[in-house]
Amino acid sequence: MRIWMDVMRDLEHLIEAPEPIFDAWKAGGVDGLVIGPPVFHAGKLAIGHDRGRSISPSPGTPAPTLTYDPDPAVYERFGVPVPGVPEDMPEARDRLAHTFRAAKERGLSVWIFQAHTGAGGGSGGHHLHDETGMAAISARIVDTLEHYPEADGAVMDGPEWGYEIAPHHMGGRSSIFKDLPEGVRPMCADLGYDYDALCSARDRLHERLHDLDPRQVALHAPGGFLGGYHLLGADPDLAAWMSFRRDSLTRYFGRIADGVRQGASRPVKIGVGPRSAAFAPLCGYDFAALAGIVDLLLPKHYFWHRGFDGLVGTVARWVETLCLWNPGLSEGDGLAVVESLFGLVLPGVEGLGDMERALTSDFYDLVVTQETERALAALGGDAQRLCPWVDSGRAPHDGDPMSAADLRRMLEAAGASGLERFLYHHHGTLTSGEWRVMSEMCGEPWDPLRSDYLPPDEMVL
Repeated sequence: MRIWMDVMRDLEHLIEAPEPIFDAWKAGGVDGLVIGPPVFHAGKLAIGHDRGRSISPSPGTPAPTLTYDPDPAVYERFGVPVPGVPEDMPEARDRLAHTFRAAKERGLSVWIFQAHTGAGGGSGGHHLHDETGMAAISARIVDTLEHYPEADGAVMDGPEWGYEIAPHHMGGRSSIFKDLPEGVRPMCADLGYDYDALCSARDRLHERLHDLDPRQVALHAPGGFLGGYHLLGADPDLAAWMSFRRDSLTRYFGRIADGVRQGASRPVKIGVGPRSAAFAPLCGYDFAALAGIVDLLLPKHYFWHRGFDGLVGTVARWVETLCLWNPGLSEGDGLAVVESLFGLVLPGVEGLGDMERALTSDFYDLVVTQETERALAALGGDAQRLCPWVDSGRAPHDGDPMSAADLRRMLEAAGASGLERFLYHHHGTLTSGEWRVMSEMCGEPWDPLRSDYLPPDEMVL
């Protein structure tokens, strides 16, 4: 198995002296670099009890600025306005360009994360339907990849439709019930969907999830697709809403990918980071369709409890919310609903208290294996096109800690399922324990007494 390393937001800690870091990474099994967004002084997202979550530079740090001047010719080809010229930071720009060259000299694959950062605005429509906005995003990706010829491609992280129902979770972050603003109406019409019918289905789903009882759960939850269909009210417009989510997102990524490939002066690649296979359909991701659009699939192999985007935490929030909305449900009933909807079984978990110890060997053998195999199946078994995001450590995405032993068991289960490469998120939070495990599994085991390299282990997101 091989590693790709993600260097996110805080580029400065890498570009100051990249060679020793790259050499240590390569010895430990790293053969790829995902870096970006292409912004200097992007700041860090601190974690802790103050969950304001605004990303801002440290006191005294210059304001964030993009890393290069736009090439007007690129935007003229796409028929979109040229973005503003950022502050000139010649020394930092030179160091970043040197970093890309140093990576390629060591044989690393280089991808730019969120290469569209700094794209101009659209025409005011919904971002999944705004032709001007999509052209501006494609243009910015092309401009970024043209400016850094060492880059093999660009990795997009979203957009996506929501998959959470907990109204309190991060201020409603990723709530499925906030997904149909009036601005979506023209897109619905264009794709052949009745906007008002989808809104009604959304409202009926909200009502249905407040009107569950143990009898309904016991009858329908074990019943597969048809049981789940009846559990949610046998609502045909609900199925249409799910199809709309898939069609709109698939079309969006298809148009971005086509625009980039047609506008670039050289062959470039596109990668997309969807949710893990269990949650991907609710978010609108169709793995099989994406496999025909993008070059690389980077599903989120995120499994922690609490925080955000972790599989166990998401399941727990669904169960908590269903039990809050339906006082007659037991935690086991709520879990049965979630298992029915997402096809997930958490071994040994019968209620919320068991979530605290969900990450067992059986969990990795069953859940991680299933999520890995489903992604590989979408790609026809081509492991070279699969590179899941992996996170663990002290506070993965603000979630509960996942130890180096958890990381090892996760990677062993994924590797046994056919995984050949993963993307570690991200270098700024990498701990010594995690690096020891990854280097031992993928390259030469790291020895802190003989190596000049020390993982940053910063408590930031």
